[in-house]
Amino acid sequence: MTTEPRRPVPPRPSASLVIGREGAGGWEIFMARRHNDTAFAGGALVFPGGALEPQDEVGAADWLHAHRLAAIRETFEEVGILYARHADGAWPSAALIARLAAERAALMTGDTTFAELLARHGLQPALAELTPFAHWITPPERPKRFDTRFFLAALPPAQDGSHDGGELVDSFWAPPARVVALGARGECLVMRATEVNCRRLAAYSSCTEAIADFRAHPHSLVTPSYFTAAGIRYFSVPARAGRGVLTLSAKAALPTQS
Repeated sequence: MTTEPRRPVPPRPSASLVIGREGAGGWEIFMARRHNDTAFAGGALVFPGGALEPQDEVGAADWLHAHRLAAIRETFEEVGILYARHADGAWPSAALIARLAAERAALMTGDTTFAELLARHGLQPALAELTPFAHWITPPERPKRFDTRFFLAALPPAQDGSHDGGELVDSFWAPPARVVALGARGECLVMRATEVNCRRLAAYSSCTEAIADFRAHPHSLVTPSYFTAAGIRYFSVPARAGRGVLTLSAKAALPTQS
């Protein structure tokens, strides 16, 4: 009796947002840590984000519209940073952001929707602020899979961000290279996709430079490959925009650029 090979689980569409700001010692990105009991990536450092919901697809103008909206909605729900503007293009004031923080709980409990919250305050999602940065699909052999679009955006004025205290239990700003180092030293759990994204971002001197490069060279699906050389197994991510191939030991975190 033969056993049929298990069919891969369909990947769930999702979106994540890498938020950057200029710091005193160079640019930083916003990171959060998942609760240890979270079903997926428990205890790991992550970017704000989550799975797409039907509401994200209402009135979608293009194929990335729903992903951008999901990233904006999830980011506000999880860390309170809001990518939305008034009809005249102005960002919400610090006073309005403070009022919206109180409404965040109603959004989380389902007592209101993200679209309703924005409409009450005359706001529209700032979709154009999100630059496509990377596209990862969980390998077919994994039991839980995601088809994730990563976006990059500068922190809106008069905002900072704080974790929700539920799914996310900690948050901080750090240079991309420090996130990589935290994972390499074993101080924090850093998933491989997060590590590679941070290594790529560490090659830029500022958030502005990174955004400009990714706008000039649109993102593509990141398809890692494995190979063995001299008895050592390596993990390789293809080159993009002339930045070189990123090659890591499958067990260690020492990169080479070719």
